Amino acid sequence: MMVGRSNEKPRTWFRSERVFLVDGRWFFHTREGVDVGPYESQFEAEIEAGMLRELMRESAQSDSCLSVIREFVLDSYAMGRPLTPSFREPLYEKALYS
Repeated sequence: MMVGRSNEKPRTWFRSERVFLVDGRWFFHTREGVDVGPYESQFEAEIEAGMLRELMRESAQSDSCLSVIREFVLDSYAMGRPLTPSFREPLYEKALYS
């Protein structure tokens, strides 16, 4: 039996790999609908996905998840590792319907 959190709308969660390969480059997918990458290897994408997950867990009360993802991408860029995140749906639609 599945039990949801109180005051949370029922949702369907998909179970699949969060790390995936596109045109020889590795990305990972977040629950917020953002694909982050590219990375040179599957291992690197998995490590970075874990790092972002920990950052999101640590700042769950203070920042929105998209703010944490934004800072993660900007920090990667500042360290010489530019990422090109893509969104599965436009952010303005997400704001309108959530």
